[in-house]
Amino acid sequence: MRDVLDKLYMGAGIVAGACIVFITLMILSQIVGRWFGIIIPSTEAFSGYLLAAATFLALAHTFREGGHIRVTLLIHLLPSFWQRKLTLATLVVFTVMVGWGTYYLCHLVWESWHFQELSQGYIAIPMWIPQLPMALGAVIFLVALLDDVVSSMMGSTPSFIELEE
Repeated sequence: MRDVLDKLYMGAGIVAGACIVFITLMILSQIVGRWFGIIIPSTEAFSGYLLAAATFLALAHTFREGGHIRVTLLIHLLPSFWQRKLTLATLVVFTVMVGWGTYYLCHLVWESWHFQELSQGYIAIPMWIPQLPMALGAVIFLVALLDDVVSSMMGSTPSFIELEE
């Protein structure tokens, strides 16, 4: 199971990186196209959609690699027992908050699909399509948080957290 979850987080990170590459290629092609009088429609809109996808899909991978900012000023002053308890409590509270946000992101995708909402601009696409990677990234992030909550409850320390012994 550990291997499957690690591959899920890494795969989401790779897709997020690919989104950044596509943004770069789109913007570069738009710049070069302007030199020759070619207009590429909706480049800004698609770049924005890809940026949102990259942001949300990278959350779980970044979290597992310890890339998110953590305020550890207080926790290092506590004994190891309390460090573990505070870390677990923080993970639980954050998991509830992310779960709430994930629920509403998934609901947003469903509403956009249900009401057949279309984007504005030169190219009208169903809004649920660019919203879906955001919701998927949030779900994967929630899984990563639940993974850490469960492993912390079972007594192990997440690899990216340095607890004082």
